[in-house]
Amino acid sequence: MSRAPIAERSPKKRAVLEKDKLSKRTTILQSAAFLLQKKDWAELSMDEVAKRAKIAKGTLYLYFPTKEDLCLRVHNADYEAWFLDMEAFLTETKNIDAEIFSKWFVESMDRHVRFLKLLPIVPTILEKNASVDTIREFKLSLKGQIFKILPLLIQVFPFLNVQSAFLFLMQCHALAVGSWSHGFPSNQVKEAVKENGLDIFVLDYKSFLRTSILTLLNGNKIS
Repeated sequence: MSRAPIAERSPKKRAVLEKDKLSKRTTILQSAAFLLQKKDWAELSMDEVAKRAKIAKGTLYLYFPTKEDLCLRVHNADYEAWFLDMEAFLTETKNIDAEIFSKWFVESMDRHVRFLKLLPIVPTILEKNASVDTIREFKLSLKGQIFKILPLLIQVFPFLNVQSAFLFLMQCHALAVGSWSHGFPSNQVKEAVKENGLDIFVLDYKSFLRTSILTLLNGNKIS
């Protein structure tokens, strides 16, 4: 047999293999996303993901070396969906003011439950144990999404510029992450704050987030 036919088939074979890899990767991500919609990150096991994706556990680890790596990539997809939601809101809603935006921000969390569930553990858990490549891809994707939304945000709030609008989004992120534990405390904390007026440390998460974002926007407007 001549070598020419083999050479001609090789690119096709590689294309099939790459397509198969992409298909498996997509299936794994979809399986993890489905499970994370129903349970917390700590309850998720790689065994469950492999079983739902109908692959061997060893194959799963070839694609995603750690659970944190897998979950960070799921979170990245959820971030993209959340930014698309914001883009639609900024382009389709008339007469947006600080009150309307802050209300939308809080209500968007109800539409993106999995996104909110993973958001608080991204810096403390996921980014600490994911691979450098995954973290870099996540940050690059996030940067692209932010700089795509900035012109729309500035158009709605002309008192913002690129720098202040970026800082505002980072502040919103910090508020959403930082206030999470105060709005959704552990069972131990709930028990500890039952007496002596210590329940003041338990926040109404949505109300706190809304008023904080409103304050940020009004402060930017004044300055």
